[in-house]
Amino acid sequence: MLALSFFWLLLGLLIGLLAVPAKLWPASWGRKKWPAILSIGALAALSGGWLGTPLLGRFFATGVALWIAVLCVVLLPWLIVWVQQKRRSFVPRGTRSMY
Repeated sequence: MLALSFFWLLLGLLIGLLAVPAKLWPASWGRKKWPAILSIGALAALSGGWLGTPLLGRFFATGVALWIAVLCVVLLPWLIVWVQQKRRSFVPRGTRSMY
């Protein structure tokens, strides 16, 4: 399982590296965009592989890791920005906030 875990991490990093030239991040991220995309891909593939192993077995866990990493790299940055915007809309202007 240790070898599979390293493989899933590398698979997630590869997916993150493919997302960097595709510019799959929100414009508001600034300079912290490519390390965030790489870490999202690596953590999503690792968690997808570990989640897929007890559900479908070792043989299909790599496919699950691949698809979860792709979905997370594409959707998670936009979901994070959407949640941040919704969170800011709950605090009226002129009041104290933690941001």
